[in-house]
Amino acid sequence: MPYRLPPDTGDFTGRSGAVAELTGALTSGRCVPVAAVGGMGGVGKTTLAVHVAHLLRQRFRGGRLYVNLRGMADRPAEPYAVLGGLLRALGRSDVPDAPEERAALYRSELAGRRMLVLLDDARCPAQVGPLLPGAPGSAVLVTSRTTMAGLPGARHLDLDVLEPDEAMALLTSVAGAGRVAAERGAALDLVAACGFLPLAIRGAGAWLAARPALGIGVLARHLMCGRVEELPSAVACFRLGYDLLGREEARAFRLLALADGPGFSTGAAGAALGLRRQHADDLLQTLADLSLVECLAPDRYRFHDLLRLFALGRAARSGERLPALRGLLEHYLAAAHAAAAVLGGTGPSAFGTPDAARTWLFVEQDAILTAVERAAEEPGGPLVQAADLLLALTRLLDREWRSGRLRNAAFAVRAAACRRDDALARVKADRALGCVDPAVPEPRRTDPYA
Repeated sequence: MPYRLPPDTGDFTGRSGAVAELTGALTSGRCVPVAAVGGMGGVGKTTLAVHVAHLLRQRFRGGRLYVNLRGMADRPAEPYAVLGGLLRALGRSDVPDAPEERAALYRSELAGRRMLVLLDDARCPAQVGPLLPGAPGSAVLVTSRTTMAGLPGARHLDLDVLEPDEAMALLTSVAGAGRVAAERGAALDLVAACGFLPLAIRGAGAWLAARPALGIGVLARHLMCGRVEELPSAVACFRLGYDLLGREEARAFRLLALADGPGFSTGAAGAALGLRRQHADDLLQTLADLSLVECLAPDRYRFHDLLRLFALGRAARSGERLPALRGLLEHYLAAAHAAAAVLGGTGPSAFGTPDAARTWLFVEQDAILTAVERAAEEPGGPLVQAADLLLALTRLLDREWRSGRLRNAAFAVRAAACRRDDALARVKADRALGCVDPAVPEPRRTDPYA
């Protein structure tokens, strides 16, 4: 009986819903059940798939095969070569040379067996197709960062990050129960800074285990300040996907991280990239297919927190950030003026109706203020444009918003203008602050672990 699975993870944590869904799909009684697990790099697709494969050992007594298809490598595994390895694992020494004969012999060998085939890290459906059994009894479990929508008859599971309690349990298993219990608040901050991504949490736990004298808060603070390089395993995982991108897609990945607050629209993406909206949408679809961004709605996307930090680090080395940030602020400023026109009844507007303008403002206000804050943080950032956008927002947002995060953003722009001796930006930031509720004190930066 061939048995080629990697070992199960001893501290497998959570995922009860995903485990139940996959086991149900693989034992559904359909002709040849196929389940495909998708998701971003580091989210735990392989760990989950291997765990489920071990759980199903009684169901698939004919054996369990495992193949790493190296979908994120420069040269993914060729189905022809994979079939040869599978046939040898099944006990055949007379492996044919012709691809069609290999595929036919493979299907013949699986016929009548109860075999589970785990195809890990697939590049595309075309790579998987020749490796599917042809007769009932066997099942196939596929993992991939890319969309497997073209895989016929597959049940798809899009794996998300861990729930907070699952993330804490994973950190506890790696870093130690006593240590996490002693610094529970810092541990919660740490798993949040890891974006609840399993690979990052394991890396963080290993970092802590290797440094018993350092507090959990030290690493949490590093990650909250953007030092994603403290998690080399996560960075290496992200780089695999990034290195597959073409020139245009890589540029989009780097620069769109500037636009990302809780999410960004296709229009904002086009403005940051200096491209037409449809072209920007095509690039975003490519990034989404590779799980480098998440599609929230037909016109809206977002980055995972750690992927955004990784992308911003690549953009910092490219010298492209300032033009993208200017384009983004110009886009938001034009839209804010259009919203003011329709809400104030002062003229025609691209929004058409006041309700459309209010919806835009509700959806985009976080992303707009994120762009303003980036302008204040960025060396040489467009402060005058940022201040103009703040002034436009003071005429649109209600008192709660004007006295909250907008005030914080205005103080950030004002402080940056003072540092750079930019008199015009400072005057405009002061004007924006004058429109804000004066009862709210000036925000102060504090270190929660000091």
